[in-house]
Amino acid sequence: MRPTRLAPVTCALTLLAACAAGPGGLGGGSASLSTPPPDTREVAPGATLPFGEVAKVCGLSKRALGTPVAAEAGFTLYDSAATSTARRTQYLTGFDDGCARQFTAALALFGDVAVHEATAYGAGVTHGPIARAYEEVKRQICGAAKGQPCGAATARLARNTSFLTAYAAFGASGSHADMLLHDGRVLAMGVEG
Repeated sequence: MRPTRLAPVTCALTLLAACAAGPGGLGGGSASLSTPPPDTREVAPGATLPFGEVAKVCGLSKRALGTPVAAEAGFTLYDSAATSTARRTQYLTGFDDGCARQFTAALALFGDVAVHEATAYGAGVTHGPIARAYEEVKRQICGAAKGQPCGAATARLARNTSFLTAYAAFGASGSHADMLLHDGRVLAMGVEG
């Protein structure tokens, strides 16, 4: 049996994951939040941001972004000085508007939704901007209650949802910034330490 194609008007009027995933349910689905995203500010190419901030930067060539070092859930991380351990500008691509997102860090790493759930729910961490935003995305995409894992829909959610942790210093620094990335957007950011 062929999947029924949903009418475009139905997709525009609903936030259901099945609609956002399209025919066959192959996409990750899309969730929305009522809070403003942390990356609304646009900076000029060459600007330097303080640690813990993220901004939009448009018009950069792939070469100007540096070395691609990791990719996850439709996002690519570029390092402007990949052999350095100093704090420096790093970039993310994969956003709906075609512009990169810029932030400053000594080290940045992706984390997937399964790891987030194992660490957050294992430690009982369901507060803070990242946790609150993830709970809302998970509710909309997976139908899971607060504090409960996504369950059977985890693989679908992971197709377009990831976390990025940016560290202020290389090594045993306690200062880090976390971003929740979902469906071509930065949904939330939080700084600890």
